[in-house]
Amino acid sequence: MRGEAFVAAVTFVAAQLCFGVSVSRAADLIWEVENPYRFFKRSTSFEVQEKAFDAVRGAAGQPLPGNIMWRLERRLNDPDCKDRSTPDSCLRTAGSHYEQRRLGWAAQTVDVTCYDRNARPRRYLTTCDRQYSWGTAREDYILPEAHTVDVHIAPEQLAAAGPGDCAWRWSPRRGGAAETRTQPCGAKLVIKRVPFSLDRNASGVSVMVRLPNGTELADPDVVVEDLFVVALGDSFASGESNPDRPVTFSDSRQMLYDPVNLRSFAAMNGGKKNNTANNYEVASADEFNPKALPKRLMADEEKGLIYEPDSREFREAFNQARAQWLSPDCHRSQYGYPFRVSMGLALEDRHRAVTFVSLACSGADIVEGLFAPAEARDEVSGPNAQKRVPAQFDQLSDLLCRNAAGRTRTVNYRLPVYSQGSTAISEQIFAEHWCAPDSRKRAIDLVLLSVGGNDVGFGAMVAYAITGAASDIAPVVGLIGHEIRYPPSVSEAYLRVLDRRIEAVKQALSDGFGVEPSRVLQNAYEPIQFDETGNVCGAQPTLGLDVFPKFRYDRQRGQDVSNFVHGLQDRLECMTDARRPGCPAGLATGSGTGFQLITDHIPEFARRGICARDPQHALADQLSMAMPRVSNATGAFVPYSPAGVLPYGHRWRLARDPNDAFLTANTHREGISPFDELQPPYAALISGAFHPTAEGHAIVADHVLRHVNQLLEKRTLARN
Repeated sequence: MRGEAFVAAVTFVAAQLCFGVSVSRAADLIWEVENPYRFFKRSTSFEVQEKAFDAVRGAAGQPLPGNIMWRLERRLNDPDCKDRSTPDSCLRTAGSHYEQRRLGWAAQTVDVTCYDRNARPRRYLTTCDRQYSWGTAREDYILPEAHTVDVHIAPEQLAAAGPGDCAWRWSPRRGGAAETRTQPCGAKLVIKRVPFSLDRNASGVSVMVRLPNGTELADPDVVVEDLFVVALGDSFASGESNPDRPVTFSDSRQMLYDPVNLRSFAAMNGGKKNNTANNYEVASADEFNPKALPKRLMADEEKGLIYEPDSREFREAFNQARAQWLSPDCHRSQYGYPFRVSMGLALEDRHRAVTFVSLACSGADIVEGLFAPAEARDEVSGPNAQKRVPAQFDQLSDLLCRNAAGRTRTVNYRLPVYSQGSTAISEQIFAEHWCAPDSRKRAIDLVLLSVGGNDVGFGAMVAYAITGAASDIAPVVGLIGHEIRYPPSVSEAYLRVLDRRIEAVKQALSDGFGVEPSRVLQNAYEPIQFDETGNVCGAQPTLGLDVFPKFRYDRQRGQDVSNFVHGLQDRLECMTDARRPGCPAGLATGSGTGFQLITDHIPEFARRGICARDPQHALADQLSMAMPRVSNATGAFVPYSPAGVLPYGHRWRLARDPNDAFLTANTHREGISPFDELQPPYAALISGAFHPTAEGHAIVADHVLRHVNQLLEKRTLARN
């Protein structure tokens, strides 16, 4: 306690003594922020998280478990069924909350947040109508003027209070009219608007209550800490592969990806004939049609109808049954680890509110993503569609600047640029228009950063590891619009200039937003290429890849990619701190960015990659990794019904394979027939294969949250 806060506290206590009041400890009054996670509009959204958090946190007064966010994820999303051994057995023994759990907790909140996913461009609301127990407040999303606080009398004081009501009195700490209320002592006091200011001394209220027995309890410092957390970067931060609401599949109809048979209802709705498999070149064509895959559960089936496959009704119903994302253009969802970190900050300290902004976007790199617009991932056609996502730095500036006219500072950044797949590297100057420091609404407390993977071509190297030749996915390349398969030798050229791009990020965060490097927590990439034995995928070449017959793990190519990823990790560490042994001289980042590079989550993924089976249930897990298809012999889906897919149930593997991606997000290319034979490989690659599951993101969040708390503790000590 210091300065004006100390004076206010002394004055408050002195006044009590003058009036003969028995002075209490502040702990006699227990208070907490109502609806503290400001991304949520409704308090009920946070209460779901809070209830689960309280159930898994352990005994009161004990330190929080180190895996609290993982426990929370499991509490919220573990399937409600008696037998979880297989997808079918879980479906057969489903409980009353089975469907809600199958869809995941984020499906319930995706439409009630302070992010407008229906706007074009999609954006965080400048002002957001947030609901409390007393009603609705229209708040500036970035910088609130007040918070709602609930105050309780501690149980031991309440027990001794005696019969009658309690008389409450509270007033702003900086001065202002006092308010009073008399109510039953056991009822919570709801202070609708506790003032908030960036000057802590001007925030909060002083509270006092007189009990029926004459005792007065007081807390002169009911002050809410509001943290502003920003996430920037790529798909490993956006939550790619984990839509807020996953796709639901039919348990009886299939979809034939073959335009030749487009008019055959039988081929698409459970028929056993018309199985043309020549183009797919697989020996299993006698058992099932490899072109026939699970079909979204659509409105026609729910109504007992069958829409003509080339009709407007079919296209509309197919589109309506797609996965739902918080931001489909970026495949950003609430399952991304930054959301879980920021939510954890609100859950673990109920004197705190959290204002959170994530701009992380799948496909983003430092140039096309942070400094310049990037390609949109999904929903790029139709009325008001936008094919490009505004640069993340521009979006953040728009949010932070008090007005557009405030962006008066122009700073140029010279960055290396190249076309994916080409080793020819040139330079380009990017002019950024920043708002002056006094024009920013507030400072950023924390930046959660994930960059570098797309800069060196992660996705292209993955495609290199699972295909025998570029011709295997050449048509898909045409759909995406750029090269998506090349070896690590090409990525080496990009790695050599990555330090220049990273240094530009550091400078831009400082120039544009006043962010000190120590407040940037950069996440190292999780290893996703290993099986349960710790070896590179390939022992079973098609495990989790049979969505498309030309996908196949090649161990040597996979090892080459794995070696490169290890080299990338070393280089990222050198860019953070060049004092490490073996770091090359002359990096643009000099002695280091000063960011905190978080790596301690990596060991948890080392034997739980995309091809890893549960060592205790290897055969059952292996069967669950297969793509369900209709058997020609039985007419039923094998090895399980796609209606029983559990996108957010517990798995040994912490990364999604292509089959998982198809069965979770099921992204189809817009502008061509949904039955095109290129749709399955497109969906497998663009829907988020080779990215962490929601469970994986929760594990990452636990590690990041620990580093965040250490940083906040240092800041608190420095402030006091």
